[in-house]
Amino acid sequence: MDISEVALRAQVAWLRHLADGGFDRISAGDGFAVATGLDSNSENGAVGSARELPELVDWLRERAVPASVIVTGPPDPATTTWLIDQGLHPDRTGNNMGRRLDEAPSPPSAEWPISEVTDVRALRENQSVYAEDGWWPEPAGLDRRVEVAARLGFGPGRPIRHWTAHHEGVPVGAATSFQFGDTVLLAACCVAAPWRRRGIGTALTQRRLAGSAVQAVVFPTQDGYHLHHSLGFELAPAHPDRCFYLP
Repeated sequence: MDISEVALRAQVAWLRHLADGGFDRISAGDGFAVATGLDSNSENGAVGSARELPELVDWLRERAVPASVIVTGPPDPATTTWLIDQGLHPDRTGNNMGRRLDEAPSPPSAEWPISEVTDVRALRENQSVYAEDGWWPEPAGLDRRVEVAARLGFGPGRPIRHWTAHHEGVPVGAATSFQFGDTVLLAACCVAAPWRRRGIGTALTQRRLAGSAVQAVVFPTQDGYHLHHSLGFELAPAHPDRCFYLP
C-alpha cells in the first residue's frame, strides 16, 4: 500500500465529490475546480494538469477562498515554479497515515454511546462539537457547515457518514468518514476538551473503520498521530510538489 498515493487519491475523490454536490464549479479539459465558499482549503480546490491549472487557479482566486490544488501526473519543475510564483505553497513536509484493514477493527467501547447521524437535527448537534471547540470562528460558521454537509448527503450506504459520541445525552465527540471505492478517508474528528484522553477518539475511529473498505488513510494532526499509530496506522511522507495550497 502506497499510503501517500492513496491519500492523494482521497483528496482528489473528495474534491470531485464536492464538485458533484451542486457547488460552484468549473471544468477545464479533464481538470476541474470547486468552491463551496467555506473558509477552508479542504472544501475548495482544483485538480488538473499543467495546461489546465492556470484557468483553474485564476477561477479560485476570483472567489477569494483558501483552496487545495492537486497536480495530476508526475511533478513537473516548470509547473511547480509557476505555482509558487503565483503565491501557492507546496506541501513538502506533510505526512499521511494509512493501514490495510485485513482484520476487523476492535468494536468501539460500550462506555461511550456512539450514534450515526441520519437527519439534519442530529447533524447540527454533531457539527456543534467542532464549533464549540473553536474550529469555525467566523460568524454563522456552524450554520454554513451544516448547510454544506446536508447538501453533500450523509448516512448509511452513502459516501459520507457522521458519528456522534454522547455522555448522558450530551454530545462530547464527533467524527466523519468518506468512502470512495475500497478506501475510507478518516476525515474530521473532534472530542470536547473536558473529555479528551478517555478513549472517545479511539471509539469514534474504530466505528469509522467498521465498514466495507479494505484500506484507510488519514491526514494526522500531532495528537491524531498517536491515536492512529495505536490502531496500526503507519506514517508516510506526502509526495512532494503534488499538492499546493492557495492562501
